[in-house]
Amino acid sequence: MENCKKVIIFSHENDIDGMGSIILGKIAFGKIDYVLSSNVDILEARFRKMMENKGLSKHDNIYVTDLALYSPAIDLVKKGHDLSSKVLVFDHHRSAIDAGYNNYDFTTIIEADNNGRKKCGTDLFYEYLLSKSLITGTPALNEFVELTRLEDTWEWKKSGNIGMKAHDLAILFNALGIEEYLDRMYSRLSTCIADFSFTEEEKNIINNKKNEYLALLKQIWDEAESFKDEFGNDYYAVYAGYEFRNELGEYVRKLSIRNLKYIVIVALEKGKFGQKSYRSIEANFDVGKIAESHGGGGHPEAASVNITEEQKKHALVLRKKSKRDSLEYLVNSSYKE
Repeated sequence: MENCKKVIIFSHENDIDGMGSIILGKIAFGKIDYVLSSNVDILEARFRKMMENKGLSKHDNIYVTDLALYSPAIDLVKKGHDLSSKVLVFDHHRSAIDAGYNNYDFTTIIEADNNGRKKCGTDLFYEYLLSKSLITGTPALNEFVELTRLEDTWEWKKSGNIGMKAHDLAILFNALGIEEYLDRMYSRLSTCIADFSFTEEEKNIINNKKNEYLALLKQIWDEAESFKDEFGNDYYAVYAGYEFRNELGEYVRKLSIRNLKYIVIVALEKGKFGQKSYRSIEANFDVGKIAESHGGGGHPEAASVNITEEQKKHALVLRKKSKRDSLEYLVNSSYKE
């Protein structure tokens, strides 16, 4: 369904949940503008800059999905009557709820519904679009949204074949990259009604990516260092490319390392100066709390903390002398703007 209104969507660039809202927005409104950010701090700065230079005034609807809008931008929106009537936020991160960002008239931030079903940004945005008759639901769209939800909430691991399909969708995204993934999914979902399925080409891409991961994960893990955090938890840290954060977690869980609670993947190429991705290894261990203690946040199974420019510079100097010391320094560092 196309709409003549001018729409912009701010979303998360890291995974298929951030992509899902962009795809739904294209189907609902036709041509849209979108801005992708790796974390809430970058999103807030970009949003506020566009407010200040009047870049948002030309838009009729402004959506923020899979990331919450943080202060000071969110308070500026609240104070600005014209803009507050245009902005809607759809997020599911507990850190945003704990910070009180769900207490605004224009924010919908839900980690799980009343039945305990975990939510994601794409899921919440889809429900909104359906409720306003801005999009027509189809079996294919319903399945795509559910696959995205299963992957993003980590429920894919306990959901059998559909869970594996959800994880394959995430692997496909990693293989294709942002723009090709958006183009493929939009083209398919805007025309396909019956069901959502991968083409033979995409199945080959997914399988090739899985084989690539298998060959590289052992090499990456061989470079990991073991530590104990300030709470007495055993963890490992390793330098690795950002795209390996989820697959490395799955690889390490299968190793069944005694007493290992979580791992930290340090990706210096991610975001502005780098990012630390936390992945729980022991069942029911909450890495979100560990990340929050260092200025980050996320979910119980997966969370992250940004790296500052100063921290990155110091870590690179340390790394020339000792990889272990540089990893320990970075993981023990906290993020502050």
